[in-house]
Amino acid sequence: MDSIESTCRWFNYCSSCCNKYATKLNFPSNMSRCVVSRFCFRQIVFCCFLCVVSLLLFLNQPGNLNNYVSAVLADPPRTELMEIQQLERLNLLQEKCRNTTAANHQPNKRKMAAIPVRFKIEDRHRVMYCDVPKVASTNLKGLMLILSGQVETDDLSSIPRLTIHEQNPMRILNANNLNDTMKNGLGDFTKFIFVRHPFERLVSAYRDKLAGNDAFYKKAVGREIIRKYRQNPNQLSLETGHDVTFPEFVRFIVDEWRNGRKPLDVHWRPVVDLCRPCDMKFHFIGKFETLNQDVNFLLDKLNETDLSRLFAGQPTKPKTTSSLWKDLMKQISQQQLRELNQMFADDFRLFGYPQYTAEK
Repeated sequence: MDSIESTCRWFNYCSSCCNKYATKLNFPSNMSRCVVSRFCFRQIVFCCFLCVVSLLLFLNQPGNLNNYVSAVLADPPRTELMEIQQLERLNLLQEKCRNTTAANHQPNKRKMAAIPVRFKIEDRHRVMYCDVPKVASTNLKGLMLILSGQVETDDLSSIPRLTIHEQNPMRILNANNLNDTMKNGLGDFTKFIFVRHPFERLVSAYRDKLAGNDAFYKKAVGREIIRKYRQNPNQLSLETGHDVTFPEFVRFIVDEWRNGRKPLDVHWRPVVDLCRPCDMKFHFIGKFETLNQDVNFLLDKLNETDLSRLFAGQPTKPKTTSSLWKDLMKQISQQQLRELNQMFADDFRLFGYPQYTAEK
């Protein structure tokens, strides 16, 4: 490809020489064209010949023709690709929402009133974010703080977790429906959400809250799981809840979901219940699987491209990988897998994730 470019640069050089020559001679227009054509003809023909030969030699090499055509025809501007991707995600959501009802999502939904959607409001850029735990929510809430001007830093990881979570100073709206956003003067705000494969998110929550170092969740949830589902537990497990297995955890959350008398914990609550995407008409859907490019595109739409460096500096490899969550899924029964697929059916459908069947 370099040889083609260098040859074509010679062609441009020849053309520029002809123009300069014609100007310098200052001939009358008709005579100028005649003299220039005689002076430049051989040089231009020679340059064209070199350019064509170089192109043929390049394309004759194995694989170069396909690569060249692909590069020319299949590489539209990145912004255009992202626009198309967003349009596809939003159209899919709209289409699937028409076929999604509360009745086919949660068996005992009527026992519990709908939970308000909790939005974080950023007034400077007129955006509102529905926080989905285990989908880079810590970094996204930190980014919202920076956008709002309430925090100044070049390092997202330097923001104290207390500031991001428990003591976050950002304005909150608990919206029961779309009208609530309009009544609070937020009707024209951009609503965005980030989602993740439901089972990867679920396994991430289990590893973080019950298989990790979270003493609060082990005591508050782990001990309850062991008391209810483990036969002959030892005293240490009953006191600390430190060794909950993944099948025990799945049994617990499925029973809680089927019971329907209280909201599921936000870390494993389906997105359809957490953010009610069919009611709230989101304008932007990001995905954990394409996190950096989606954040960059969102910042571009907000005219804050300089902040892209904040996410670029974050670890790109998630703690819970695809192979890891699939390994854990093999520990549960086929019945439990069917129940999880039913529990997260709307999340799979609304956001274009295929339901998973473990290979035993």
